[in-house]
Amino acid sequence: MKYIYLKTIGLVKPTILENLVKSLDMLFPFQSKLIVDEENPLFAFEPKRDQYYAKKMIEKLAGELPLDCEKLVGITDVDLCTPVLTFVYGEAQLSGNVAVVSLNRLRQEFYYLPHNDALLVERLLKECIHELGHCYGLFHCNNSKCVMCFSNSIISIDNKKKNFCVGCKEFVDKTIRKENYA
Repeated sequence: MKYIYLKTIGLVKPTILENLVKSLDMLFPFQSKLIVDEENPLFAFEPKRDQYYAKKMIEKLAGELPLDCEKLVGITDVDLCTPVLTFVYGEAQLSGNVAVVSLNRLRQEFYYLPHNDALLVERLLKECIHELGHCYGLFHCNNSKCVMCFSNSIISIDNKKKNFCVGCKEFVDKTIRKENYA
């Protein structure tokens, strides 16, 4: 049996992760497993930007895949970036096994709004599904309600659904069947 692993990178509140695991288990044909790693991701820190490179985290996670791993998503609380983007909510290996998602800009407090764990879990779930979609080979979708629609603001994350549109769902289902049952 294969699993979707969720691995913390640094400190992440346990209740956030428990809710995420339950939600992912309902959306994918794999059970989720949690790996808690409170190590600070200093290896990915870029002092000039006071942010962390998502790709460096992905590279490290790719070298730590459990044998029964279908896909692995790193969950961190630090602010992520890429060399060409000011920030990212997450990043994934296209048609690969690893993704990383940050809670940092998904939190209401980042926008000076009141704390809301339920909204944080919903946003985190959408971003994890989005990045898993990339791992299964999906590109960004033009359907603004599809979870695979590109999000460049928290408003666009809030406006999209946590599900794939029909076309993206068919693609992911076909890819999962091909990867696991061929």
